[in-house]
Amino acid sequence: MSITIVTIFFAYSFLDKEKYTEYQIVNKDPKLEKEVVVQSFVNIVFVGDIMLDRGVKSSVIKNFGGDYNQLFNNLGELKNADILFANLEGTASIKGRNVGSKYSFQMDPIVIPALANAGFDILSVANNHVGDWTLISYTDSLAHIKENNILYTGGGINSIEAEKPTIIEKNGIRIGFLGFSDVGPDWMKATTNSAGLLIASDPRFDEIIKNASTKVDTLIVSFHFGEEYKPVHNKRQEYLAHRAIDNGAKIIIGHHPHVIEDTEVYKNGFIIYSLGNFIFDQKFSTDTMQGAILNIKLDKDQNMTIRQDLMKLNKFFQPETIIKGEEKEIN
Repeated sequence: MSITIVTIFFAYSFLDKEKYTEYQIVNKDPKLEKEVVVQSFVNIVFVGDIMLDRGVKSSVIKNFGGDYNQLFNNLGELKNADILFANLEGTASIKGRNVGSKYSFQMDPIVIPALANAGFDILSVANNHVGDWTLISYTDSLAHIKENNILYTGGGINSIEAEKPTIIEKNGIRIGFLGFSDVGPDWMKATTNSAGLLIASDPRFDEIIKNASTKVDTLIVSFHFGEEYKPVHNKRQEYLAHRAIDNGAKIIIGHHPHVIEDTEVYKNGFIIYSLGNFIFDQKFSTDTMQGAILNIKLDKDQNMTIRQDLMKLNKFFQPETIIKGEEKEIN
């Protein structure tokens, strides 16, 4: 009996975007056995904080005629990811009122179609700026995200939605996402009767993660945590990340410090404590004008191949230069 292995590519549409998935097809003697299709892995790409208000908005209006799509002109390859994930730092709405913070972010809703066009599949909506323009801005922002066929995690219209993992199934692998904020705003904690976010101090933290892990093959937990502009994680971050893995998470993704922080392998789980910025207007330092792009190839047995690339922003706040890192395997 002869066996031939052929690699082919199938195009499919997910969230109105063309992407490609590699399959291994094993052709065996048709008299004995049928074709067996083995779906190999999922390619997940994670980027850092996206904030398209303030200086970024001014640059888009001045330099790109208000077209936010042009921010992503240099990163077409991100569309090749099976799943593309980021943290949306603030809301996208014209509703609500500024609560008075010196640093309040509210993005034009037209940024959401631009994120969809750029290939983003899922966004974290759990961070310290989601309450800058009150709860009505947050709920309106969730609606805009849904309307553009992007998924979100870290919050919802009530606690039931916020605590449920957002599940994406690709190549026979069920991947779940949860998001928590450890830096507030605590007054926006989701309840059974009110929209809001998940906060890391929730007394049901362990239970929420355990429940989510039973529904998926691999659970990814995003945290908005740590200290701004610190390149090394602190004890609180380590405590939360380890605790999440102890309760069933496999991959921990950190945001908030605005700079890249260190990584760690813990109990065969992978932690990146901060991806840094992806698009932000913090021109005051080199470290805040760059960020990590994390590429993870994941199979159903939770074996991972990880590559951390370095991305740099140009003067127009476009992610531009990518320096590719080395791959490493975690089994």
